[in-house]
Amino acid sequence: MTKPVTYLLFSILTILIQKNSFSQNDSTEIYDLDFNQLSKLKITSASKTPESIKEVPSTIYVITAAEIKERGYFTLEEALSDLPGFQFRNILSFNSYVFQRGVPSQNNLILVLIDGIQVNELNSGGFYAGGQYNLSDVERIEVIYGPASVAYGTNAMSGIINIITKNSKDKRFEISSLLGNFNTENTDLTYGYTGKKKDFYVSASGMYKQSDKADLRGGAGDYNWTDLLDNFENDYALDLKIYANNFILGTNYQQKKSSTATYVKSTGTGYRDYGTLWNIRFLNNYLKYHKNISKHVMLSSVLYNSNTTVLDNSVLYVTDTGQLGYYRPNNLSGLETTVNYSSNSVFSFTGGVTLEGEWLSKYYSITNSNSPELKPPAPKKPPIESNYLISLFIEPRLTLFQDLFLSGGFRFDQSSIYDQVLTPRAGIVYNLFNQVIRFSYAEAFRAPKPWDYTDGLGNDNLLPERMKSLESAVTFSISDACKIDLVGYKNKLDEVLNKEFINDNYRWVNNGTINTDGVEIYFRYSSRKFKSSVNYTFNQSLNERKEFIPEISKHSGNVSATYFFGNYFTINLRANYEGKRENPEFITATNSSTIDPYLVFNGAFSLLNYKNFTVQLIAGNIFNTTYYHTSNRMPQRYRQPQRTVMMSVGYALNKRK
Repeated sequence: MTKPVTYLLFSILTILIQKNSFSQNDSTEIYDLDFNQLSKLKITSASKTPESIKEVPSTIYVITAAEIKERGYFTLEEALSDLPGFQFRNILSFNSYVFQRGVPSQNNLILVLIDGIQVNELNSGGFYAGGQYNLSDVERIEVIYGPASVAYGTNAMSGIINIITKNSKDKRFEISSLLGNFNTENTDLTYGYTGKKKDFYVSASGMYKQSDKADLRGGAGDYNWTDLLDNFENDYALDLKIYANNFILGTNYQQKKSSTATYVKSTGTGYRDYGTLWNIRFLNNYLKYHKNISKHVMLSSVLYNSNTTVLDNSVLYVTDTGQLGYYRPNNLSGLETTVNYSSNSVFSFTGGVTLEGEWLSKYYSITNSNSPELKPPAPKKPPIESNYLISLFIEPRLTLFQDLFLSGGFRFDQSSIYDQVLTPRAGIVYNLFNQVIRFSYAEAFRAPKPWDYTDGLGNDNLLPERMKSLESAVTFSISDACKIDLVGYKNKLDEVLNKEFINDNYRWVNNGTINTDGVEIYFRYSSRKFKSSVNYTFNQSLNERKEFIPEISKHSGNVSATYFFGNYFTINLRANYEGKRENPEFITATNSSTIDPYLVFNGAFSLLNYKNFTVQLIAGNIFNTTYYHTSNRMPQRYRQPQRTVMMSVGYALNKRK
């Protein structure tokens, strides 16, 4: 019996077993909050204390669970691609790269959190994009634009992505299965249980996902790879949370197994495009405590441990002479305590202290086999470098006339590796009738990681990269159903890490600057029967020589429209536009260094929550457009996936206490 049939039978069997355990609920609450309700939503991602969006000086967009379902998002990148200010370099391998507001990177300028716990890879500081995020377990995704190092420290430079998982105290059971072309499969399960007194409840979810992603064999992939190309990604996710009184004990586990074949070119080289394996594991454990000490004082504390390890059975390359094994363990433990004090409706502040210890691989450990058919022996544990960090931050807030919000703050970091860093920010928000006017200044930093210090020839004298940002914005709330955001920003990234080539080798040095001027326009309309959004982003990113930064398009835009008909049916159509971009590599196939602009359409047709069932037909790249992303690797550009069609079936039961 094939795996797809097995998954579908498993899903149906589980549904039949569970059906009698829960009360039926034919709720048709598939519509999102209107914009007035959304503006009052309390978020914690910006300053680690609950705030309404209309009080925060940063640009914040929220992707809700309803939007994830209605639009049929399959990966985190797909969800981000409909927001303003995001661009991508998807190499269709073990990672893809996300650029926010005009700065290309190795994903190490954006901090990604799950329930407030960072999931960036520890050795490089970058986060892994891909399919390992279980979007079926997401309540909402809070996306913060601009520097946020005052609250979060290193890596929070371009922005923050905080994935908030479902934590309803209602008893619930959800399961879904998905099948599609390119051997795409997905099965996920969510379960929630609460005690009779509602002082104890458990939330658990699991997911398995796999896909070959695209056809890149032969001519379909610019003849970079042969017809033997083996390109896959298998993802696993598990999330468990136990709530008891004021405590939350949680575990988030992710594992990505993927091919690295597209990382290099195989045609005309000694590399083979099959037999590789990138096997990386993310394990985050935490214990949170929250207590209202008094009417004015709220105390929060979290003890956490993060482990991001490239497991020792990884095979980075297969060549004509052998296989290269790869191993890179990393671990971090920390304790953070924050206090929120509010004396009255005028003054409040949030302050905290963080103590962390990192034990990171100084460099990766490798082994070799003497045959391309022979697996290499497991590498030994590499030398470990430790870093001890103490951080203090404070963010005072002042409310005047109930409509004027002033905020500021600073953070002080003392590291045993990169010494001292002081980071400030300040902002003002004025609510004029239904309009919101915002101004902010913020700084942020990214500390060098072992990867930077030791890569190539190595350089022990690296300094943190620093970001300075000015932002102004106006939000026009024409009605509860219609909103327009106008945002302008000016960013300067100093001490940029760039490669310095010495003979046939290189090292990283601080010798660059990136200046970015940008404008974002975001229109959104929502009613009971129709929801739509249109956004446009202008980015001009220049280096210290006034040259345009490769990989960044000056113009990009997105359109989404969702129509609800009947009580259960929806249809969504989306379009993503990316203007031309300069490629870091010369493209021999086109005899130029330019990636052409593209317009790609995606959509979903859904039956939502009918008798607790959800059925969806999801299509990516509907018109089978041939388009490419940039490359900083040996393959000079990357063909993006052809038309993708997926069908999913889900079942959900919720019993309200």
